[in-house]
Amino acid sequence: MQPPTARPAPAPRRGDEEALYRRYHRALQRTVADAVHGTPELIEDACQTAWSKLLRNQPHRDTFFGWLRVVAIHEAYRLSAIERRDLHLEDLPAATNWEAVTIDPRASIDDALEARAALELLASLPPRQRHYLTLLIAGFSYEEIRHLAGGRTYTNVNKHLVKARALIRLAQLRDARANSQRPDSS
Repeated sequence: MQPPTARPAPAPRRGDEEALYRRYHRALQRTVADAVHGTPELIEDACQTAWSKLLRNQPHRDTFFGWLRVVAIHEAYRLSAIERRDLHLEDLPAATNWEAVTIDPRASIDDALEARAALELLASLPPRQRHYLTLLIAGFSYEEIRHLAGGRTYTNVNKHLVKARALIRLAQLRDARANSQRPDSS
C-alpha cells in the first residue's frame, strides 16, 4: 500500500474573492441550472462547493468563470446521482397496515414474474457478489462500493462484479435454452 500523499497547501488568497462572488454568483447559478436539471437546493449546493474550491485552488482570473462553471456542473451531476440513488422516507406514502399498500395497476403479471425471476437470480449468487452487485444496481460507484466493503481494492470489487455478471449471463442462457426446448402448449 502506498503512503498517503500530502495535500498541497491552499493557494494564497488574492483579495478579490468577495467581489467575484458578489458579481458572478447569480450568473453561475443560472448557468449550472441551465446545464443540470436539479432542484434549486442542489444547484445552490453545487455552486457553493465550486466557490469553496475556488478559494482553495485560486485559478487564473482571466479564465476563472469557465473553471468555476465546470467545477459546479460536475458537482451538480455528482449530487444529482446521490439524490437519485437515495430513498427519502418523506417521499414514501404513509401506510398504516398491509391492506393500505396497493400494487401499481400498470404493472403486469409478466413484469411481476420477471422481477421475481431477477430477484431469485440475484439471491442465487454468492454473498459477496450479491452484495456488490446490489450496491452497483443501487447506483453506487466502484469507488463507493470499495469503501463500503471495508477498503477492498478496486480490482477485488471489479473481480466479484465480473463473476456475478458472468453467472447471471450463464443462468439466463440456461433459461433461454430450456424455454426454447419446451414444446408449445398451444
